[in-house]
Amino acid sequence: MARKIMVITGSPRKKGNTNTVVTWFVDAARKASAEVEVVDAAHLEYKANGCTECMACQQSDKYECVIDDEASAVIARIPEFDVLVCATPVFWFGPSAQLKLLLDRTFALIKFNPETGEPIHGESGPDKIMCLIATAGGDQESGLNMLDDVFRTAAVFSQCRYESLLVSFAPSDPKQMAERTDVKEQAIALAERVTAGHV
Repeated sequence: MARKIMVITGSPRKKGNTNTVVTWFVDAARKASAEVEVVDAAHLEYKANGCTECMACQQSDKYECVIDDEASAVIARIPEFDVLVCATPVFWFGPSAQLKLLLDRTFALIKFNPETGEPIHGESGPDKIMCLIATAGGDQESGLNMLDDVFRTAAVFSQCRYESLLVSFAPSDPKQMAERTDVKEQAIALAERVTAGHV
């Protein structure tokens, strides 16, 4: 059975560095027979600026955000996929606001025991993989390593395996990223690993 991959992109630039790397990843994953869906988080229609902490998702037996907008529809479908890839440029030492807007609402995919506070996960487990693709204009210490730590922690909490591709010194002109054959090779290799489940 083909692996199902959801890629959530958080770059405000549709043809920026991050989305160039995502295109390489997606093309390679599809060539490896994966089913890939790409969600442009920066251009969804939202009715709320992130999680409103209404806690209605915790009162429901469903693992979904109760806000009725395009983001909720995406969040509800995340458990259907074998691999979740989050792609973002580094903004202010962290993920873009466009990606964070959606990710904060994935709180709805976890319930918490009201007595112990222990998390109760929906569909997760060792066969699930979470990936980060991140680009930055500076070196690894300009936010990439911190971002990697955050997503690795989220993967552990979500009981998923984890993989990342951190692209430092991304050019200011996105057209120059097309010449980064080293990054293209890394994106292809990442796609092949997650499609095969070798993480």
